[in-house]
Amino acid sequence: MTAPGTIMFFRIAYHCIFLAFLLAGSLPFSIHAEEQSLQSLKQEVGSQENKVKRIQEHILEHREMIQETRTKEVTLLSQLENIDRDLEDGRARLAQLKGDLDLQEELINKKQAELLLVEEEKNKAKSHVEKRLAAFYRLGDIGFMNVTFSTSTLPELLNLKEYFSALIAYDQQLIQQYREKIQQLILTNDELKAEKESLVQFIVEVKNQEKELADFRIERYQLLTRINTEKKLYQRALEEMREASDNLTQKLGILRDELAETQARINKKNVSSKKRRPRDTSGFIAMKGRLNPPVQGAVTSTFGEDNKNKFGIDSFANGIVIKTLAGSEISAIYNGKVVYAGQLRGYGNLIIIDHGSQYYSLISQAAKLYKKEGEQVVTGEVIGIMSDQGGLLGEGLHFEIRNGTKPEDPIQWINMNLLSIRVTETDQPE
Repeated sequence: MTAPGTIMFFRIAYHCIFLAFLLAGSLPFSIHAEEQSLQSLKQEVGSQENKVKRIQEHILEHREMIQETRTKEVTLLSQLENIDRDLEDGRARLAQLKGDLDLQEELINKKQAELLLVEEEKNKAKSHVEKRLAAFYRLGDIGFMNVTFSTSTLPELLNLKEYFSALIAYDQQLIQQYREKIQQLILTNDELKAEKESLVQFIVEVKNQEKELADFRIERYQLLTRINTEKKLYQRALEEMREASDNLTQKLGILRDELAETQARINKKNVSSKKRRPRDTSGFIAMKGRLNPPVQGAVTSTFGEDNKNKFGIDSFANGIVIKTLAGSEISAIYNGKVVYAGQLRGYGNLIIIDHGSQYYSLISQAAKLYKKEGEQVVTGEVIGIMSDQGGLLGEGLHFEIRNGTKPEDPIQWINMNLLSIRVTETDQPE
């Protein structure tokens, strides 16, 4: 992924390399050439000043973006702290509920054991009453026969019957108490079981809440990771834009110095008494509209297109991009001399050919160049081979034609019967 500002910096470096060799004396300057160079320098200074202004604006935008990501980061960290605290509280509640559940189980077991004991006591009392009733039945009513044949006196018999009646009444009361206690134990046991079911249900709900919190925590953490990555990218882009701004400011100083020197040279000459030579209409200029393109393919980016990358950095196309097959041979469009051939970061292999009359062709993003600086080339000569066509300037061969430092539309110079123009969705009318 290309960081913000990098494309801008590469374009500036690209132009400065071209300007450097041009101003170094590749061709002797005439007065006309100096005036043309002066105007080009003025345009270039204005253009670079606008670029500096735009970079400064983007720097401010990225500072705001970084501040926004920091705010989001702080918010997410606070949310994660709250989630962790809620998770800890949920775990504590679960531990307490599990303890309550164990206690409830213990109470239920205790009540069930107590119920069994009362049932056993009731059964014993019932058996004892049955025996007592049988003995009372054998005593029967106190009548003539019992009084006559019993060894006990009548008062003793009366006291015995009264005693039996009292014991039976007591036993009946005891059994009734056992029954009531059993009913109460059954009711209590049922209530304990109901409470246990409620506890189990509550534990399930707390566990579900804990799972939801854990899932939400994962989601927040993933979002925090993405925001942190965005912040780092913005910071890196900001650093590169600052570096590009510093480099561009330095280049502007150089351009202003060159502009002042050129203006001084022109002022020393009495150009008003000299006639301007007519423009050369032979050689390279005469081939306008009939030059063969360096490769055959489809034009995917035209001259002067305003493009905006994903970071919002604007770029202006000084040439065209020709999409062709990897491995295609690259040919010289006209006779000339190689004034630059080498690597330029972001552009790959770059070759600049001087065709005379202050006209140059610039070709970049080649896999390999076959010509070196200072060598001559002829029309149609193979000067390189195409790469896989991936680069900052677009996927394809980047091709420019310049008059001095001023770029011109290559489509006006080449034979378009050998190329096609691929219209993108953004170029189509609405």
